[in-house]
Amino acid sequence: MKFEFRGFDQEGNFKIGIIEAVNKETAINLLHNQNILVTYIKPVTEIKPLIILEKISYLDKAFFCRALQYLLAAGISLDESLKTIAQQTSKIAFRRIIEEVYEDVLAGLPFSQALEKFPEIFEKSVVRLIRIGELSGNLEEVLGSLSAHYENQHRLRTKIISAMFYPAMVLAIFLVTMYVLFFNVIPKIAAIFEENNLELPAFTKYTFMVSKFFADYGLYLVIFIIFLIYLLWQYLRSEEGALFLYNFLTNFPVFGPLLKEVNVLNIIESLTFLIKGGLPIAESLKIISESLSNPYYKNALEFIAEETAKGKSIADTFNAFPDLFQPLVVQSFYAGEKAGNLYKALTTIQNYLYNSIETKLLNISELIQPIMIIFLAGGLILLELTLIIPIQQLSRLATFQ
Repeated sequence: MKFEFRGFDQEGNFKIGIIEAVNKETAINLLHNQNILVTYIKPVTEIKPLIILEKISYLDKAFFCRALQYLLAAGISLDESLKTIAQQTSKIAFRRIIEEVYEDVLAGLPFSQALEKFPEIFEKSVVRLIRIGELSGNLEEVLGSLSAHYENQHRLRTKIISAMFYPAMVLAIFLVTMYVLFFNVIPKIAAIFEENNLELPAFTKYTFMVSKFFADYGLYLVIFIIFLIYLLWQYLRSEEGALFLYNFLTNFPVFGPLLKEVNVLNIIESLTFLIKGGLPIAESLKIISESLSNPYYKNALEFIAEETAKGKSIADTFNAFPDLFQPLVVQSFYAGEKAGNLYKALTTIQNYLYNSIETKLLNISELIQPIMIIFLAGGLILLELTLIIPIQQLSRLATFQ
């Protein structure tokens, strides 16, 4: 069993950590043997399964930051503010996290260190900014910036999902229709033809063979497909797989440029709010690179951070990656450096990229609609060949009889 502890050593240094022991008393004795005076100890609460079952969204984190900002501005202490927010949070996983942060703050742990225990919720860049806000006494402003950051991320994700909603719904309806057709309608039509000693039309016969194959081996096929999806998922999570996926997607005429702009927008926005929070550019770039999953952009930012730390121009280092960063982005860095106001230049390019992505998403929606119409027309032709022709034959047969 694991226990989280806090205390002081013989020199008076504050200690925090996790120790494994059979029970609480044994853990305290072990710490005493290490000459640590324990002031706080409790079993480690496992929250990760709850986080998996109950996803904590950007909007949840935006509400947390904004509410905490308002409560602190009203003169309410940090611990009481956290307690109030926890009581108003409906998601169980997030409420438990805030409650644990509240307990840590109440026990004397800095707010940033309490958040640091949940890296899957509060990124390293967020914890770093909170720490700066604590030290500078500017925590309210930092929380406001973080809230705006999460709101922008939520808005972008919502627009992307909205653009994909229409084709996803059409595809779902088509698949349900095909399921009913293959597993319910076609077998009944085939049975009618068989009872009357009639030969099925050629296309319906082939469709019935496919239907029978799925009926007999569908379960094995589903298991095989799930296994393939799992292998593909594991491959795409590797660096080689991520590179393959990025190269594959960026070759699409419309979707490729959109994917690049989304990656660049996320980087620019993160860099903007980190610079606003007071972090040096090189450190900001390093923090952002650690949070990226795309190997191309991750390696590029690591290189740019190292070169910037040596005193080189950030615009020149960004210009070394023309395939990743558009010329307009590089020009904005040049303009910001020359004017001595990089934050303003980044804000301008951030707004431009957001509007550009919004326009491209609308164009993708308009482009998908005719493709969906053609797709549905193909489905209707399939339906006619499979159902209407044999039904017409049965109708003619009934008329002659």
